[in-house]
Amino acid sequence: MVIDGKTLRGSFDAFHDRKAAHVLSAFAADSQIILGHLPITGKSNESPAAQAMIAELGLSGHLFTLDALHGQKKHSRLPVTRATTFWSR
Repeated sequence: MVIDGKTLRGSFDAFHDRKAAHVLSAFAADSQIILGHLPITGKSNESPAAQAMIAELGLSGHLFTLDALHGQKKHSRLPVTRATTFWSR
């Protein structure tokens, strides 16, 4: 399983003071299926959104590939089910 966030190019609106949209995606690499997208609000970041996505999609117990951002000490202390393993790429 792969989880990655991307900022959508051209999605900002300077006239209406709107920041660029940021979306987190989950991808099952072995079967090449996109499992879901989750918009990330301007007040949050990828780490809590990844935790929420894993819980909502019922994906605990799988091995994940995530950015190094998710391996930071403050984020690694978030509550995670025992069966979930995180690896940074």
